[in-house]
Parts: sequence; structure tokens; C-alpha cells
Amino acid sequence: MKDDNVSPNRREKPNKPSNFSKNNKNYNKSSTPLKLDILDKNLANISTDEAYNILKDMIERKSVFEYDTILPSGKITTHYVDLKETLLSAQGSYLASILILNQLRDDIQAIGGSWDKVYTLGATTSQLALFRGIEMDCFLVRNSEAARRRGHSSWIEGPLKPGSKVCILHDEVVDGTRVIETIRRVQEESNSQIVQVIAIVDRMDGAKLRLQEYGVDYTSIFTMQDIVSKQAAMF
Repeated sequence: MKDDNVSPNRREKPNKPSNFSKNNKNYNKSSTPLKLDILDKNLANISTDEAYNILKDMIERKSVFEYDTILPSGKITTHYVDLKETLLSAQGSYLASILILNQLRDDIQAIGGSWDKVYTLGATTSQLALFRGIEMDCFLVRNSEAARRRGHSSWIEGPLKPGSKVCILHDEVVDGTRVIETIRRVQEESNSQIVQVIAIVDRMDGAKLRLQEYGVDYTSIFTMQDIVSKQAAMF
């Protein structure tokens, strides 16, 4: 059933979870294409500070919504984040790849993550690395047993060489459970060393501690406090 309270500036999200508030209010000021100066710049030389600020603006405008929902920890948040609008755009994926490369360890040989959480970031980051003289393949991890059975009975798709030092990418990290599932699936099928995890947005709900205890370096590009005001980000 269509919810009349959904902002007309954004298509209605299908199959909304039952824990979403009926007072769905789009947090974005506009869903029209951003009039950014990025296309007027020399993209090969855009600074990490510029990339950070433009991507932050895109996420705030295109990917943050006022929905009451429950996090895996049981905490209630008033903001829902859907990064697909940003990270599947040409500008967003390019800017995110710049920032990922800036945080990537020098010894990383492959980059990837869960099929539904990394989108195209593995490929765009790998291509950008190649332009900079770094050869680093990407891979995807199937996100369900059913999907694995439909393929070649493997969790991993892509050229992941045995013994590679790996970075796992993730869009939005809450408590780290999904990331740990991905790490375990990669470890189950490969002889790779998972040494780093990079998230685009961290909900600050315990993931950092869990992943550090799991033995990987963990960083995020943004936290929820970065992309919404302190008052609005409380959960």
C-alpha cells in the first residue's frame, strides 16, 4: 500500500520493513541531480579533501532519510541510510574509490566484499588503482546459500589468488555482523589473509571493537555524526 507521507521527491522504497515509522519524511533537501563542480575539475588530480566533501554532500542529499527503525543491537535510530543512490552513480563511485584508496594499506593485493554491500566499488577502486600503477584485483562474495547453489557452489566470484592480502569493503556498517559473515565466507574458501575492512558509513554501534577483536584493521570514510547533525544522529 502506498504511504501518502513519503516525499514525492523520492520513489517509494519497496518492501519496507515493519519496524519503519509511518511518518516517513525524506531528510534530503532535494533529490534532483546535484549541480557540482566535479565535471569542471581535473578528476585525475582531485584532492582527497575535495572528494570527501563532495561525497559527504551527495550522501546527505541523496542517501539519508528520516525513518524510525531498529538497529540489530535493539537501539532505535531516526535516520535510515540507503547508499545505493550515491554509490551506484558515476560521481559517487569514483569519489568513494578515491577515498578508499587513500585509506588502503600498502600491502593489499585484492579488494571486495558481499555482493549486496560492495556494489561496484571493488571494480572502480581496482581500476583507479591500476591507473596509479597498482595491480589489485577485485572479487564479490555471494550473500546467501541459495545464490551460492545457483552458481558454481562457491561463495566467491572473481580472481582471488591464494595467499593474497585482502581488504573487505562494506557500505554501511552497524554492529559488524554482516562484515564478519563475509570474512568467514572468504576464509572458508580461500587461503587469503583478510587484514583490513573499510566501510563507507559506520553507525558507531560496536563494529569497530568487534572487528579489531577479530584481528583486522578497521576504518570508515564517514560516521553517522559526519552525515547528519549530532542531535539528529542520536540513537
